[in-house]
Amino acid sequence: MIPRHRRAVIAGLCLLPGLTPRPARAQSRRPDPNPDASIEIEQVRIGILAVGAAVGGGRLRFRGEELSFSVRGLGSGSLGIATLSASGEVFNLRRLEDFPGRYEERAAPRPVGGEGGPQTRFLRNPAGVELRLRTERAGGQLRFAQGGITIELR
Repeated sequence: MIPRHRRAVIAGLCLLPGLTPRPARAQSRRPDPNPDASIEIEQVRIGILAVGAAVGGGRLRFRGEELSFSVRGLGSGSLGIATLSASGEVFNLRRLEDFPGRYEERAAPRPVGGEGGPQTRFLRNPAGVELRLRTERAGGQLRFAQGGITIELR
């Protein structure tokens, strides 16, 4: 047992600036509050063993216009029918010509115990356009193809 006068000294030292332990700052990047566009993706995937087909695409809302696009490289690890819905924001989109192309995924780890519900995914293309997508799935596990996804305007 620590004597009372020593406890008071220890408590007083803890109140001095610089000696109080502070929580570590998160190293995560703050999301940009000003996206350049918004995006929605809808896809249905039908699969039987190694054979499958996907139907769907998305909409880009950019500078007052709504544009359609197709997506290749989305997959679902299930048999039968699986659906995917994703919505999010587009950053660093200055010209519409920079939007189409190949997007690589940046990992966004799921929180511990966060098995269900929406998941956030980050993708970037060589032109520097970034997508922040929140995905919902039904009937299977969403996965991106090894090389990412390809977006083409319609």
